[in-house]
Amino acid sequence: MDAPVPAETTGAVDPAGRSRARRPWLRPVLTVLVLAALLTAGLVNHERVAGWVSELGGVQWRWVLASAVVQLVSFQCVAHLQRLLLRAGGGNGDLRAVSGTNYAGNAISLGLPVAGAAASAAYTYRRWHHLGNSTALVGWALAMTGISSTVTLALVIAVGLAVTGSTIGALGAFAATAAGAVPVLAAVLAIRHEPTRELVGRVLGRGARVLGRWVPALRGTNVASRIVDLLASLGSYRLSAGRSVGAGLFSLGNWVLDAGSLALAIVAVGAPVPWQGLLLAWAAGALATSVRLTPGGIGVVEATLASALVAAGMPASQAVPAVVVYRLVSLWLPAAIGALCLIVTPRPAATTRDPG
Repeated sequence: MDAPVPAETTGAVDPAGRSRARRPWLRPVLTVLVLAALLTAGLVNHERVAGWVSELGGVQWRWVLASAVVQLVSFQCVAHLQRLLLRAGGGNGDLRAVSGTNYAGNAISLGLPVAGAAASAAYTYRRWHHLGNSTALVGWALAMTGISSTVTLALVIAVGLAVTGSTIGALGAFAATAAGAVPVLAAVLAIRHEPTRELVGRVLGRGARVLGRWVPALRGTNVASRIVDLLASLGSYRLSAGRSVGAGLFSLGNWVLDAGSLALAIVAVGAPVPWQGLLLAWAAGALATSVRLTPGGIGVVEATLASALVAAGMPASQAVPAVVVYRLVSLWLPAAIGALCLIVTPRPAATTRDPG
């Protein structure tokens, strides 16, 4: 059975909301920074971009359009997953708002080289909170999104290895990739254990008392009890069997459609799709993206993915333009949509209720 909705704190005003009311300039400044960073990235890499454009001379644009459509549907799978999780906790999962937040967060992650991932997560957290979702529910939904995505990515990689005939490698790849979700899953399970919650609260409470010597806001507050209450709220959320299956299917659909977008990009350049090695080549690009050596993996992902496609049997003369098409629809198109979302999304109200 899904989690009961935590009791609403009547009349509670979000302190962060008051802070944002005093800083109306923050949103437009962030938008300008992201747009400037995206423009700078294009200028800095203008020679590389020009080379990519030159590779697009003989592509079949109807297949490029098909690849773009599949990629956008892949993005929507993530939005549907997050909507499902928010609604499972009794929260507000407005699909249009969640989708816009995903695109905007993606643009922030790409546009801010050093702090992009953290800024994107903070933006997503704030936007979901402004939908009326509690702090605990937002944290739980983000954690479950990460767990579901990691496990299903491991499954896709395992299938890719199994297709090549490496059963042992498939099992090993699944175990190694899924292990990334273990710490988060363990934390989610641990907070359902009352003694563990109290222990964490005591430890963090002591740390807060020490920090209170330098941070006035932490003085005179019972941090330990607040942390325990927050962890108890986190531990109260559950997914029904049906919604668990739905979450897994949305996560799997995201990855499979992304790989399908790559297959269509290969078709767009007139090359035969190397089906046996496609998933492994795609997985190499996906893992290179997650390393975040450069914003959006620019340069790193292209080189990794092109090399993987060549290893799968494609000639370099076709692998490179296929990767260019794929990155055009999987990186730059969503980034452009995200930048637009940052511009047109209305600024949230200055105050908001916290239902948790």
